[in-house]
Amino acid sequence: MNFSICSWVFGDRPIEQTMRDVSVIGYDEIEVHARDYNWEGLVDLAETLDIRIRGLCADAGWPRKETDLSQVNPSMRKTAVNYFKEQINRAYRAGAEYMVLSPCAPGKAEPEENGKAEWEAAVLSLQEIAPYAEERNVALVIEPLNRYESCIINTGWQALLLVKEIGHPFVTTMLDTFHMNIEESSMEAPFHHLGPALSHIHVADTNRQGLGYGRLSWKTIADTIKETGYGGTITVECLPPDLSVFSSAEGKSEADIINEYAEKSLQRLHRLFRAE
Repeated sequence: MNFSICSWVFGDRPIEQTMRDVSVIGYDEIEVHARDYNWEGLVDLAETLDIRIRGLCADAGWPRKETDLSQVNPSMRKTAVNYFKEQINRAYRAGAEYMVLSPCAPGKAEPEENGKAEWEAAVLSLQEIAPYAEERNVALVIEPLNRYESCIINTGWQALLLVKEIGHPFVTTMLDTFHMNIEESSMEAPFHHLGPALSHIHVADTNRQGLGYGRLSWKTIADTIKETGYGGTITVECLPPDLSVFSSAEGKSEADIINEYAEKSLQRLHRLFRAE
């Protein structure tokens, strides 16, 4: 099992510096935000740093309709489909095996139509994109987001229904412990329920801070993951809290905090999954 971290959590830090920092901390991989980078240069840098760009996280967000695969308007939906094809091209250039994405633009908490129409539009969009992704050997990993960030899928069960309706081998799903803590009645059952459809895992604590900075029982979660036989990548996706007078008084910057989270989270993952 490999451990990764999302590049976007490092804020506006240059991607090259982020990769160097992540490598020094000791991560096996980095999940890079699918922005318009010099991907060939990043691939060379990753090789030098001995860190792998195994996956990308789609660059999308509401109210950017061109990044919303659930657009009911056919013209707008086509624009979104083409947008994501370009994102897949970036994953291909990076040599990535997967791209994490949401069936609606993250932040779209309320449907513009009736919800059912958005679901159907998202299915059509992903059915169009999936063969394109397959040609480039990039798996599409559908992420369930909490109700404040997505109006389509919020739970693992809903994500599995969507994956089955799309019906393409290059479309799978994942779980994120931060979103699970908000939406799931159990932190264990979804890992078992998804079965082979589970191809990726994001981790953060209840407050979206680093592992051990909230209230999640990480040993229970780790034991559950082991029980399922999951052997893929676990990716840290944590965020620093809003800086307060207290953290400022302690001399901690946002960069200091996220570096601390990245290091401590990796240490905890090693203890949970790699300890003898």
